[in-house]
Amino acid sequence: METSGILFFLILFLACIVSGLAGFGSNILALPFLSLFLDVKTIVPVLVLTVFCNGLPRLLTQYRHINLRVYGIMLPLAVIGGIIGIRLTAILPEGIMKLLLAILMLLVSVKGIYELRSGWKLTASKKLHPFLHGIPVIGGIMQGAFACGGPLFNIYILLNLQKKEQIRATQFAIGATSSCFIFLQYLTAGAYQGQTLHFALLLFPAVLLAYVVSEYIFKQIDSSQFLHIVYLVLFFAGLMTGWQAFCLL
Repeated sequence: METSGILFFLILFLACIVSGLAGFGSNILALPFLSLFLDVKTIVPVLVLTVFCNGLPRLLTQYRHINLRVYGIMLPLAVIGGIIGIRLTAILPEGIMKLLLAILMLLVSVKGIYELRSGWKLTASKKLHPFLHGIPVIGGIMQGAFACGGPLFNIYILLNLQKKEQIRATQFAIGATSSCFIFLQYLTAGAYQGQTLHFALLLFPAVLLAYVVSEYIFKQIDSSQFLHIVYLVLFFAGLMTGWQAFCLL
């Protein structure tokens, strides 16, 4: 296996461990590091598959905890956003795409660190302002363009749900199913060939091994301490991606 293949495997393996523990974050952590040696348009179709493969086994084991009301609202909105996101990758220059991703990562990381430090959290509500239903659409756009809609999906889920089991299961459900629709869009566009197909084949053993490891760690580690690490890594990845974006602009 060449150097790029080994690096791809290791980065995705570590990022999927994070996702397995936090419920999201594999792609948003992996993309800035993978984009150092691979083109974004090669990486994103593979990372769309990562969301599906990472979420499917947990979806099958945690399906009883999925909140069907929230899931039913989110799925069509996320799919619409995903179709828009795919179109944007053909229009927007890579520098602008990376800048948008960097802003997203910094916002999510600062929000997460603030919540952990202050004890503040989003309060679930039975009635949301109609404007807030745009969050899954934006998440779908980020999923289609960068395969990184998880953080925005998570924000919307936290606005609706409070139980830990429902939050995690619904997160995996919307991630896995929305990425499946986006995968079909990329497939019909002929994205899975050449280098992209090569890295897609490396994806499966990385995700499988990460699943086993993350489930073991989840039972051993303090979730608050681990989330501090996740958001700090996300923050520095956002800074690095932002620097790359400014160099391209």
